[in-house]
Amino acid sequence: MKNIFKLSFLALLALAFSGCDNLKLEELLDNPNEVTPDRAELDLVFNAAMLDFKDFVDEVSDETMPYVRMTAMDGGFFYLNQDSPTSFDFLWGLAYADILPDLNLIIDNASDPERGLTTYSGIAKTMKAYVLFTLVDLFGDVPYSEALQGVTNPNPKADDDDAVYAAAKELLESALADFASPKGSLSDDLYFDGTAAAWEKLANTLLIRYHVNTRRVGGSGSAIDAIVSTGKIIDASNEDFQFQYGTNRNLPDSRHPYYSDGYENGGPSWYMSNYMMWQMFGDKNNEDPRLRYYFRRQDGFEDNENQFTLDCTTAPYPSHWPDGYPWCTASGDYGDPDGEYGGYWGRSHGNADGIPPDDLKRTAWGLYPGGGAFDNLPKVIEDEDVGDDTWQVSNAGTDGARGAGIQPIFLSSWTHFMLAEAALTMGTSGDARALFETGMRQSISKVMNFNTSVVDNAFVPSAADVDAYVNEVLARYDGAVNDEARLDIVMNECRLACHGNGLEPFNGYRRTGYPSGMEPKRENDPNDHFPRTLWYPSDFVNLNSSISQRPNVTTDRVFWDTLPGDLD
Repeated sequence: MKNIFKLSFLALLALAFSGCDNLKLEELLDNPNEVTPDRAELDLVFNAAMLDFKDFVDEVSDETMPYVRMTAMDGGFFYLNQDSPTSFDFLWGLAYADILPDLNLIIDNASDPERGLTTYSGIAKTMKAYVLFTLVDLFGDVPYSEALQGVTNPNPKADDDDAVYAAAKELLESALADFASPKGSLSDDLYFDGTAAAWEKLANTLLIRYHVNTRRVGGSGSAIDAIVSTGKIIDASNEDFQFQYGTNRNLPDSRHPYYSDGYENGGPSWYMSNYMMWQMFGDKNNEDPRLRYYFRRQDGFEDNENQFTLDCTTAPYPSHWPDGYPWCTASGDYGDPDGEYGGYWGRSHGNADGIPPDDLKRTAWGLYPGGGAFDNLPKVIEDEDVGDDTWQVSNAGTDGARGAGIQPIFLSSWTHFMLAEAALTMGTSGDARALFETGMRQSISKVMNFNTSVVDNAFVPSAADVDAYVNEVLARYDGAVNDEARLDIVMNECRLACHGNGLEPFNGYRRTGYPSGMEPKRENDPNDHFPRTLWYPSDFVNLNSSISQRPNVTTDRVFWDTLPGDLD
């Protein structure tokens, strides 16, 4: 969902192009309502930066998931109008007006020889690198060398994206030097409890990610092998980089935004991706063990709806639609011809029709990662009236885990998928198949062990169910004709494991072209292709005289995206 506090940040967005890259204490405005270094400890500044960082990751995920069919792309019928430049103002403001100035302040002061707080500076450098990598991944050229200088330079140029990426890599290397001699314990670390060793593993993992992302433009397989050989990477689930939400309902609402959106009153504002849901029950012989954790149905039988509630029931099956793919809902006649499943109510890719009275029928975010409800509803609905208006989840925030979800930022399962990709494409020394299997099993295990107190054991997949799913996917992998076909399978499973984080699949699709064969847009336009960058934020363009809006997001590319041809 879009963060409900976006509007309150708009007044700050002019600062997206101001501030100071080496922010000094005396240069900050003396505002008694703001955290300033002469009044507060660095811990308080860090706390604000970490909360903003969580919001930044959430916003990035919200904007990228629809493109890769993880949620429904319903903002436009075509890629070019799914988003507008204003869609990215809040994200941009978080980065340039809040997070980066705070992190620069921390780095400057923690690096003071009299303080030498290397744990602080290392953490701040790691977070800053992640933000810079992400800005480049989304927008290409972005301000860096002239950014954050306040009134000194209100119109900073956009630096070449490869230069900003290189600067982010240098920040990670500098952070690792800090972690080699950690000093200072961060009391309010919202991610790793101030443990330098955990942040060191993250920094190393992000360096691997850098080399994988840039493999076509100089990324190094030998560098990946060297990092892996240290043993200091995120490769176990207890090392996952994630933000843990709480269950407090008001003042403040500490719950996962997916929960706050759908589990209060009026139903969820999201539409799930029909394709994503269908993939988990209809694309293989074995049901994905994560299905009931990812999605919570609100309606048991959608085939009895009229065109006012579900307008696509009267629409013809598009001529360009692949055979067997779901149409209208995930569990409709086309994707589930045997009628084995019911109630998986989402939208097709590029369905930007108006909003009908279906808010208490559409499928909601489930237990993982949003802290919602586990789906313990019958798989097959014999009576079409059973469950209507009784399974809805908008019950004043009382259902499921009551919002105690997570924002996944980089998980150990993703590390294994990434290393499998590197083994297939960069000649690294890892066993691609073994890494792939570990990635699948770690993802499934994490999901199935998430908030188990609210899970109905009668519907929990057995160990045999998990093995059957994994073995079916491995059989497909073993039957693939070459490494490209194997990579396709790896990237598909990685995408399924990234539920709640759209950035990694968004990058992976542009980097590899996989997974192939994803659901097409509902409206067929051969000239409308997958975006290789996003629009520059409107505030960035309107408030910076040195910047012009890019003409087309489907042709402009990030420097590392050299994959030939168009994507859809």
